[in-house]
Amino acid sequence: MQQTTRLGVVGLGQWGRHHARIYAGLPGVTLVAVADRDGAGARSFAHRYGCQALTDYRDLIGRVDAVSVVVPTGLHYQVARDFLAAGVHVLIEKPMTSTPDQAADLVARAEQHGLVLLVGHVERFKPAVRQLAQLAPEPVFIQARRVRPFDRTRAMDVGVVMDLMIHDIDIILGVTGGRVTEVSGMGLRMHNSHEDLAVAHLQLSTGCAAWLLASRISAEKAAEIEITTADSAIRLDYLRQHTVVQPFGGEARRIATHAEEPLKAELQHFVDCVQGRDQPLVSGADGLRALEVAHRLLTTMAVVAPPVRV
Repeated sequence: MQQTTRLGVVGLGQWGRHHARIYAGLPGVTLVAVADRDGAGARSFAHRYGCQALTDYRDLIGRVDAVSVVVPTGLHYQVARDFLAAGVHVLIEKPMTSTPDQAADLVARAEQHGLVLLVGHVERFKPAVRQLAQLAPEPVFIQARRVRPFDRTRAMDVGVVMDLMIHDIDIILGVTGGRVTEVSGMGLRMHNSHEDLAVAHLQLSTGCAAWLLASRISAEKAAEIEITTADSAIRLDYLRQHTVVQPFGGEARRIATHAEEPLKAELQHFVDCVQGRDQPLVSGADGLRALEVAHRLLTTMAVVAPPVRV
């Protein structure tokens, strides 16, 4: 008999709605309820998927085995801490928390209670990303670019480093297997108190260097990474899931991968971990490491604003 996991979703923004949609269709899952401060919106959404609507996430405690936390970053720690304290497995969206200290506390709580703590770095669930480490052993240089046009409907509670660049920080840490020894960078603030464009340089203990660009005020949407090794260059287009391996002095080899929706793969993986069939691909410790690097960058980089026109 297939095991059934009772699941809840906290936060019904653009991304949280997708969590609920996918859970409602996964085998071995019962979507118990969705929780959001907008009661009317929660009720309308819950009716579509035959689950309950709540305005207080704490009302899920005692009724679910696992939960997705998809609220603004500033609330991640409080919400996840309450569920872990109640013995509930947690998938927490990236960035994991506002500070490394908060993230470290969640990791310790999950370990203490023997609970799954998965961090939602969804890029890691794309097959092309998972094969990067095999295609690019011992990288010597990495450059990553992740940009998108300005979107007023997108959450702006964190800057572009925590919003977009942290994806590439996480992937670089995974591909190199090293730790960051030096960070530097600069940012540009356009629309609020957070940086909307950032450039960063990372030096890793393996000897690899990385250059990263992230922007949410670009003319286009693009996401790509290029890794240079001693004998080849490997370029991945994240959006098209298309990889090119270019040996130095040889012919290029193109690799196309086709897979299901990455978020669906991530949520199925979370359920598998909760049910004891797998171990977290992006653990709380992984989320903490990426957050620590992002936090170091934010505390050292200079952020400027464009001059005021008169």
